[in-house]
Amino acid sequence: MSIRRFTNENSNQRGAALAMIILSVAGMAALTAAMMTVGLGSSREQEASNREDQAAYICQAGLSQSMYQMQRGVAPSIGTSTQPQAWGGGRFWVDSVDMGSNLTRLTANGLDNGVGKSQELVVRAVPSNMWTYALFGKDSISLDSSVKVDSYNSTLGTYASQSSGAGIHAHALVNGSVGSNGNISAGSQTNVWGNATPGPGHTVSLHEATVSGSIAPSAELVTYPAINVPTYTNYGALNVSANTTMAGGERTYTNIRVRNNKTLTITGPADVVMSNLTMDSNSWIVINDAAGPVTLTIIDNFKLDSNSNIWPASKDPSKLRINMLSDNVADPEVIVQLDTVSISSNSTIYGCVYAPEARIVLDSNFSLYGSLMARSLNLDSNCNFHFDENLLSALSSGSVTYEMVSWREVPFHN
Repeated sequence: MSIRRFTNENSNQRGAALAMIILSVAGMAALTAAMMTVGLGSSREQEASNREDQAAYICQAGLSQSMYQMQRGVAPSIGTSTQPQAWGGGRFWVDSVDMGSNLTRLTANGLDNGVGKSQELVVRAVPSNMWTYALFGKDSISLDSSVKVDSYNSTLGTYASQSSGAGIHAHALVNGSVGSNGNISAGSQTNVWGNATPGPGHTVSLHEATVSGSIAPSAELVTYPAINVPTYTNYGALNVSANTTMAGGERTYTNIRVRNNKTLTITGPADVVMSNLTMDSNSWIVINDAAGPVTLTIIDNFKLDSNSNIWPASKDPSKLRINMLSDNVADPEVIVQLDTVSISSNSTIYGCVYAPEARIVLDSNFSLYGSLMARSLNLDSNCNFHFDENLLSALSSGSVTYEMVSWREVPFHN
């Protein structure tokens, strides 16, 4: 009897142990299944993330290809949603939209194993052209109070026809940028409708002034080209004491002086070199640009008295270029006789003024339509500068570069 009872107890123990083993195995199987499920889910999420990243890379490849085509003068659109371009096992297409004002919007769409991404890039065409700023001072720019800098396009009509708003907020277009290889400062109620771009490592100081665009420094310095002075037949001195018309062509004068209330009309095309130019108050130089533009090269002194004006009859700034070799900045290592550059109040110029060695101080209420580049610029209050956007194409060398305006991811649409 004792032996039989011992056998039953042993059997019961083996059954309980077997049940525990079965439960453990089942638990481990369930745990393994759960871990496999989590692992598969994580793997699927990782795979989906990798596909999204790959689709984003494909978009960037499409944008790069589109930009490369634009630099070569080829249309930037690539493929379509029904006929995409193959790339690295994926596909892409790029749509382009001309937004006007030299802006182009590129939308790249990338697909990788059914996962899609879209990216949008807006770029601005910048022709190779030194006339891209309303104002540029190689060493520095200082704008006093209530100075206005904006832009317009002379091919679209007058500045007044493109301007809107009232008071200090009145302006036309918003590409009236200022730049320098050094620092830029602006006083109270001054408005720059464009960018203010200081040189590398330099800054913009705004004393209650407003800049509508960027104030980030440039990545590189702007280099000023030298002025080459041609040699022409010398006609001596010209004293304009009565309204006078100068014939076109190439000529040199020792001095030109336009007396009070008198007008000198210069017939284009013409290239006129002079040692000194003096304009008395209320005098005029008018460019007859119907047949071509005029270039004035001034070697020494430039004096523009109050209420004097220089402009083309068409009011097209691309038709007049004023080159000044004037050096009125003292160099402590060189003894020189400094030239005089004087521009008085209420004067107006339509054209492109280039004075790479001159420090120019502009009296109040001076107005320029076009572009001005000098060694340094100091503007008194209430000056107005209106960059003509037509200069970007009219005086372009033909080649174009592109700058990024904005980039963003956008919803994907197949």
